[in-house]
Amino acid sequence: MTRIDFYVLPELRLDAREHFAVRLAAKAFRQGHRSLIQVADDAGVERLAARLWDEPRNAFLGHARLGAPGIDHRAPVVLAAQRELAQMDPAALPVHDLLINLELDVPARFAAFDRVAEIICQDEKVRDAGRVNYRFYRERGYPLHHHDLARRQAREST
Repeated sequence: MTRIDFYVLPELRLDAREHFAVRLAAKAFRQGHRSLIQVADDAGVERLAARLWDEPRNAFLGHARLGAPGIDHRAPVVLAAQRELAQMDPAALPVHDLLINLELDVPARFAAFDRVAEIICQDEKVRDAGRVNYRFYRERGYPLHHHDLARRQAREST
């Protein structure tokens, strides 16, 4: 059964979610896993692709776009707009390890992945959507894990 991890960031800025998603994908890659990052639209895919060229600092994290001609199915990170993932047959997905959700809704094909990461910042709209998603997963019996990064930062600074 798919494991669902909620990462609650202390930042208000929406771009903090993208920054954390790149860090999480890099960590997954170092541990031998591949990630698919879902964003809302083509503009989000382009922003994230640009970010993957610069982060993690002084490193390049290989990536490809879902459904792109000649996609390298071995890419550590695959990027997808919400509509692309929704249209894809789960069996044809090039990645099944980790789905990082940067969209506000529950991903259409989340159950095809071993893990799903929901990244929540302090923006009210994002927090409200995160609560709705949490209830959705809980009501269906998925194992939920909560990571409060604000508390973690507070503990590390003391």
